[in-house]
Amino acid sequence: MKFQIGDKVKFMDQMGEGVITKIIGPSTLGVTVDGFELPYAAGDLIKIEAPASAAERLFYEGKATYGNPEPKEEDRKKAPAPKTWADYGLEEDDTPAASSSPAPAAEEDPADLRIQPLQRGFVSKKPQPEGVYIGLLPVDQQFMLRGDIEFHIINFTPHTLLYSLATKGAEAFYGTDFASVPPYSRILVESVNREDIGFWTEGILQGLFCTEKSQTWLKPFSQTFKIKAAQLSQTENYVLPVFMREKVLLIPMLDAAAHEAENGIAFQERNGKPVRDNGEGSAAGKVQTPNKTNPLSRYMIAKDTAEVDLHIEKLLETRLECRNIEEREYLSKQIAVFETCLNQAMEQKLSKIIFIHGVGEGTLKHEIEKRLKQYPDVHFMDASVTRYGRGAIEVYLKA
Repeated sequence: MKFQIGDKVKFMDQMGEGVITKIIGPSTLGVTVDGFELPYAAGDLIKIEAPASAAERLFYEGKATYGNPEPKEEDRKKAPAPKTWADYGLEEDDTPAASSSPAPAAEEDPADLRIQPLQRGFVSKKPQPEGVYIGLLPVDQQFMLRGDIEFHIINFTPHTLLYSLATKGAEAFYGTDFASVPPYSRILVESVNREDIGFWTEGILQGLFCTEKSQTWLKPFSQTFKIKAAQLSQTENYVLPVFMREKVLLIPMLDAAAHEAENGIAFQERNGKPVRDNGEGSAAGKVQTPNKTNPLSRYMIAKDTAEVDLHIEKLLETRLECRNIEEREYLSKQIAVFETCLNQAMEQKLSKIIFIHGVGEGTLKHEIEKRLKQYPDVHFMDASVTRYGRGAIEVYLKA
């Protein structure tokens, strides 16, 4: 039987009921009874009632360890005896201590089992930009128009996302879920029966971003969504994005670059002057004024560092020489921009230049590496996975 936090359970070998407040291991659960949280084997429990909603499940997370008063002596006597290793079917030789010793509980709360890291590596004709998405994922990937649908919040950004989700009912909004999602990760909010999916097609997603250190701090966002029934009933609407390995119906909620440009708070010194870039931070979100005599000016993110995005859609937006070219010419134009920027970086004696090539089939990355090997005065390596995923190369230039 599958249990989750918030399930109400009773015991097979004793009287009483409790609530699951911790997932200690694959077969060990923390159950709170009368204010005490004790470990029990999953096989010793019977589910009475599941949480009414995802919000109720989150309410019980860690409830036994926050704000509970010290139990009285008479309450200690009423509490069930602690489980031992023998209760879990382990012999004395199989345990790190004698079988009569209590089975240890986890010292820290386990990670949210609903969270999964994004997996990049598939080709997409229209690569999705970094941002926040709602993803409706059919459980049956072969027959996507039937069966349950998983409702995901996707954080395709380098920041931690704290979100609150509300769905719209006939008379009011209903708080459905709230949690935090690490960078480049997704979280399963609920697995929904297709007959009930109508309750999840309209609502509000609010969120704010957190990071350890940044020269630009992002304001919170609030975005409504409305998913039409026709979108769910047409197979062609389910796409294979660059950050997942399943087909999913994507609902864009936030474009990270646009949000940073419009809602980024730039750091300033106490005297009100903009902070001087020391070469360590990124100037993402700052508007760069292109210099016609220096094609690299628009890509400068620090005094001696440039960052060049070679995604074709970016080149089509920002470079006049890339307009009106045919699809078969995309690769050659990307290589031309790469070589121009690399040579310009050498002339200006930059110490580093970063090329964002994306994932795709790896053709562009292969062509870049092949050309970099022809330069004796450069050293290159994969860029930070945390910031760029696996879609960028850092090139270090010798003085």
